Amino acid sequence: MPSECLRVLEKRWLDTCHVLFKEEAGPLSDYATYLLHFTEPIAHRKSSVSGHEVSYAIREYAEGSKWIGLEEVDFNKKFQPLSINDIKDMDSLLAAVSERAHYAGNIVLGNCGQVEKSSNISDSFFMHETGILADCKYIGYCTLGRLCEDNFGGNGIGESTHCIKCYETYRDKRCFELWMGQNSSDCYYSHNIDSCQDAMFCFNVKNKRRAIGNLELEAGKYAQIKAKLLSEMAGMLRRDKKLPSLVEIAGECAMQKPAISMKSASVEAPGEKTDKSAIENAFARAYSLLLGSKPAGSIDAYSTWLRRHVNRNEEHPSAFSGKKVLRYDYSCYFEIPPHRLLKKEEALSLGEQAKISAADAASLTLANAHEKIGKIAFFTSEYMEGTHANLIDVATSSSSSNCYRASPVVYSKYCGYCFWPRSTEHAFGSAALLDSEFCINCYHSVKLRRCLEMDSCRSCSDSMFCHNCENLEGCMFCFNTKNKRYAIGNVEVGKENYMKAKAVLLSWLAGELARKKDLHIDIYNMGRVRPVVPNIF
Repeated sequence: MPSECLRVLEKRWLDTCHVLFKEEAGPLSDYATYLLHFTEPIAHRKSSVSGHEVSYAIREYAEGSKWIGLEEVDFNKKFQPLSINDIKDMDSLLAAVSERAHYAGNIVLGNCGQVEKSSNISDSFFMHETGILADCKYIGYCTLGRLCEDNFGGNGIGESTHCIKCYETYRDKRCFELWMGQNSSDCYYSHNIDSCQDAMFCFNVKNKRRAIGNLELEAGKYAQIKAKLLSEMAGMLRRDKKLPSLVEIAGECAMQKPAISMKSASVEAPGEKTDKSAIENAFARAYSLLLGSKPAGSIDAYSTWLRRHVNRNEEHPSAFSGKKVLRYDYSCYFEIPPHRLLKKEEALSLGEQAKISAADAASLTLANAHEKIGKIAFFTSEYMEGTHANLIDVATSSSSSNCYRASPVVYSKYCGYCFWPRSTEHAFGSAALLDSEFCINCYHSVKLRRCLEMDSCRSCSDSMFCHNCENLEGCMFCFNTKNKRYAIGNVEVGKENYMKAKAVLLSWLAGELARKKDLHIDIYNMGRVRPVVPNIF
């Protein structure tokens, strides 16, 4: 029998399909594979404690580690202090600590209900096979988002309702196959649109109404074409249990460069001059504060270490100018055909000038769309909002400054080799780090200060190599615990003993980094890996 969660989601799915396609589509279970395509897959493992299934939205944890559901964690569990034999060298320390190291899944926090096969969920209801979502309800097969309702098969969804297969949305309603859309409603198979209503197969436009292929139409004509296309979509969806994606259709388009003026796109915006020394100085300051020594080289010398658990990025030449276009691997940007990428300024100029003909709009179908939209079906992976300064190799930003090889950066400064720092400064090699400062290689955490190699932690300071912890001060190698001070392996050892151990550990870390510019241990593999290193204790 289906769970209560799936019974409720089944009804919401059918209602959403009727809203979007004006017809029924069939049971939600028939579309699971289709809806999971282009999302970040949820990992399911067996608890090392109970054998029950545990779900993980974060897939970085090393194979061969121990697993535990958040509901199984005893945050008050008492551990024996590590003996002197346990900490005679780094290898023995890790061996001892790994016995206590379980990576937590099924992370459901706050006021939640009917959440299943999901993790990293907060304050949400009726969630199935979802991850990294907050303040949502009625969500199936989605990843990364907040403040959404009735969304299915989406990735990077924000404040949106009644959406299916949408990516990087913000305040959108009743949309299907919308990629990078903002403040728009009733839109289908479109990309990079803002403040549009009733748009189909539109690219890089703002404030459009009743538009097909960027061409605005009279209300009656638009309604006629829309009804035909929706009927075709509903029929194909019922028959094939899937529909082609926008990027698949665009990938089949013949390359057509429309005869438009790109002069406005070629003029660099004010404030484009950059100064990498500001980032180098910030990295040196954070490195020295955390590791007690100066970095032996530039930030780029440490790129392998800093990028290990940060979303990948790629560079491609613009289809129009050949200028560098940078894209990061989130919200399906890597699915966009690379030969159809443009700089953001070029995309705006294209959207302002290029459109399909009235005849092409009238005869448009899913089967021939690739023949009709070739001259407008271009994408951008870049956007800038608010004020910004000294951004180097940053594709997406909201009111940030002095950032390097990081995206998206939101209300942040002095960040390098990061993915999604928000309200954060002096952070390097980190991902999904919020309201934090002076951190290196910290992930999916909030309110950290002066921390190194932390994952899924909150309100911690001066700590290293900890997972799923809260309110730690001066701790290392702690897993699934709260409210500790000067602790090693979940056991408080006192300030004097802690500082002695920390000094030796920092000496080893600094030496390894100076020689190799890399470490073989990190918070995601220390539960399994046993590197052979010289005695340090």
